[in-house]
Amino acid sequence: MTSANNLIASLDRLEELRPLTNLEFALRIKLKAKAFELANFVEIKWHQRARTRWLRWGDRNTAYFHALSSAKQRAKHISSLQHNGQTLVQPGQIADAFTSFFHSLLGTASETYAFSCSHLYPTFTDLSPLGVPFSEQEIFRAVMSMADNKASGPDGFPNELFKRYWRVFKEDVLLVFYQLFSGTLCLHNSNYAHLILLPKKEVAMNVGDYRPISIINYIPKLISKVLALRLKPFLPDLITPCQTGFIRGRMIAENFTVARELVAHLNSSSSPSVLLKIDFLKAFDMVDWSFLNTILTQRNFPPNYISWINLLLTTASSSVLLNGCRSRPFKHKRGVRQGDPISPFLFLLATDVLARMLQGAATALDSALSTRLPSPFFLLQYADDTLIFASADIKTLRTLKLVLHLFAKVSGLQVNADKSSFVPFNLSSQQVGMVSSLLGFKISELPIDYLGLPLTMQKPNRACFQSILDKIEQRLSGWKSRLLSRAGRLVLASSVLSALPSYFMAVFKLPAWLIKSIDKARRRFIWGVNSQGNTRIPLLSWQHVCLPKAAGGLGLPDLHLQNLALLLKWLWRLYNAPLSLWSSVSRLLYSPVRGNNSPINWNGASSFFWKDVRSLRFYFQISATAVIGNGANTSFWFDNWGGEPLVYCLKHSVKPPRPKISFREAVPLLNQLLPMPRNLKENLICSVSQDVALNSQLDTASFRWASTGVFSVSSAYSSLALAGKARTPFMLCWGLKVRPTVKFFLHLLFNNRLLTQQQLQRRHISLGNPCVLCTAQVFEDSLHLFFQCPFVNEVWNTVRHVLNAPPLVVSHSVKDSLLSSFLALGSDVKLQAWLAVTLWCVWTDRNSSIFRHTTCSATATVARISQEAMHSFRWL
Repeated sequence: MTSANNLIASLDRLEELRPLTNLEFALRIKLKAKAFELANFVEIKWHQRARTRWLRWGDRNTAYFHALSSAKQRAKHISSLQHNGQTLVQPGQIADAFTSFFHSLLGTASETYAFSCSHLYPTFTDLSPLGVPFSEQEIFRAVMSMADNKASGPDGFPNELFKRYWRVFKEDVLLVFYQLFSGTLCLHNSNYAHLILLPKKEVAMNVGDYRPISIINYIPKLISKVLALRLKPFLPDLITPCQTGFIRGRMIAENFTVARELVAHLNSSSSPSVLLKIDFLKAFDMVDWSFLNTILTQRNFPPNYISWINLLLTTASSSVLLNGCRSRPFKHKRGVRQGDPISPFLFLLATDVLARMLQGAATALDSALSTRLPSPFFLLQYADDTLIFASADIKTLRTLKLVLHLFAKVSGLQVNADKSSFVPFNLSSQQVGMVSSLLGFKISELPIDYLGLPLTMQKPNRACFQSILDKIEQRLSGWKSRLLSRAGRLVLASSVLSALPSYFMAVFKLPAWLIKSIDKARRRFIWGVNSQGNTRIPLLSWQHVCLPKAAGGLGLPDLHLQNLALLLKWLWRLYNAPLSLWSSVSRLLYSPVRGNNSPINWNGASSFFWKDVRSLRFYFQISATAVIGNGANTSFWFDNWGGEPLVYCLKHSVKPPRPKISFREAVPLLNQLLPMPRNLKENLICSVSQDVALNSQLDTASFRWASTGVFSVSSAYSSLALAGKARTPFMLCWGLKVRPTVKFFLHLLFNNRLLTQQQLQRRHISLGNPCVLCTAQVFEDSLHLFFQCPFVNEVWNTVRHVLNAPPLVVSHSVKDSLLSSFLALGSDVKLQAWLAVTLWCVWTDRNSSIFRHTTCSATATVARISQEAMHSFRWL
């Protein structure tokens, strides 16, 4: 394999001096195929040596653990391809087909119209900081922000190398950025990338079924990263709120939720309207460069920043990497590379033009979506995923079609009519046919798939949620659960199985049957199944497993509480992100025309989601303290602005007068509003006048369960999960410097759930044997096995005399004995690890004696303890 790689490297160097001949080019393809085959044999050899790595990484939540746990590897090998009506199986033919396709896609300039867009931007953002000289801190921050576990480019330089040896590379990297700023940097030879082909669907047969991801050389990628980090803070001001992709503070779930609220609203109104789902043809790959330059220039980007962007675009070249072999390279002439850090931001700037064109076109029309939505258009975008709500009158639809046509002509982003569709609202069958003929889109009906979620008017049915269970089953079928310890299974169940429904839980209140089904899958995976396919005996109750570790549980997320915490975020955003897309649309649709504007009082009768969110208002009221600004958005009676909602101070039979009054409206009317004794009324009026001062700021909220006062899903979940729960005294178990398997064992021991003879007898399984480690003929329970058995004391006495540690503390229960023994060691983490490992090795030797009929020896057990402890101190 070394010889083959050397010959490949020689041909690569030769290609830098002159083009390769056809014979040399074919030879390199054959050599790479041979090297790829030999590499597979080397991989198998190292797979057999994986046990040493397992000792190091164990069953912790690491990338290695996830990779080793999965039996399925990503199918990267392309053995056949359908192209021009033929089935290609020869590697050379497949490579030529991909190269020809992507050369025509990326290596051919677009034919677009010249375009002036200055009228679309009435105000300008000061972008002068984008063009200042580069600093060492800025470049180092970019290096540190790049992920380590990403594939390196053709040059083979991983980001870890520059992170670890920054002092070595620093001067050379700074020189590159000095040349970039001075305009003398040449990237023609280094701005090169491999196109990795990722299938868009399970069965990818055609060239169009693959997505090209660029794996770029390190220096051009670093330059792009620095430019992207400079641009990132300005994006919220540059991009309209309807775009939620790649911008801090905006969420993909927000886009879907707004779409669903608009669907519910339009369906309940009487106004004829349509929902268009737009598909752009090869969106990232079709952006015209002259169009990008026009946008950057007319939006007042600094000239030097524009020149740096153009340098990255115009010097780019790529070759398709097919089954480990590189095809003939080609130059890029349009598009932004997927995998380039600056590309998503450039794409947002391009698609933002469509939003502004629609805004401009709307001013010339006299139609509206509804009485609550005065504009004839409402655009929602997440990157290139586009929805347009439009009034269904002919003039509006013709205007929309014209805008899409003009946008395609100036930007290069063509609408793919074959994959685009529309959903009608309040239209007759004749009108639906007319709209289809006018737009050229196919007719669709709800539910439709949008951003991977079912967009529907009613609560989703079982079929809509089935994809979650399918994904869980797919993951479980690919994991080697028999080879994993229970601690390893707990890691996967917590970090993967529990995370799979999170996207759905952020926008839906999951039905009880679905949570029960997911819990059943998680429970079976953690405890395993027997030969009959039934779940093995659970050692802990499911409620215990889902308790936070601080409350004495295993910390597996409780899906119901996690669902509530995720939904609670929508209420929080109404108060603390009033300019967000979700808050703006909710205010348009649900806030009262007059009176108190507190979100607590909004009425979304047409939306099942709004009802689900509003059902959490009582928890929100006791968890969030209103921070009074102008008082307009705070409910005087129901919001918590003075310790608790004021309505709770009234007698049970007394209803608050003017229940929808805002705090600002109530302040001058306190004497008339408060139906309470005179002394309490006077105290409250005095407190309000002294402690609360109205100002011009908007009202916000502070979350009392977070130390910073800022809401987070994790803090909300913790407050829900820990409510009324006592803290465990044995939390130190999870902080020990030992393998997770040992921690899991200690947790079972602390809760007396190890399958000793006593526990087996409770489950009506009796082996009838005394303790196998000693000759005392004592019935085995956890207290005897780990604290009273002479064998254990002999082992620990041998260990502790070397470590100068105290003896085991024996109490009336295993829980007290374990806790007291660890507390006797103080804060010495090494002594704690030695004790944990000692107890673990005693347990494994006991099991070996029973099931493998081995003979236990204190000397051998001490040797095993030393080996296990050394691994813990070395790797963890």
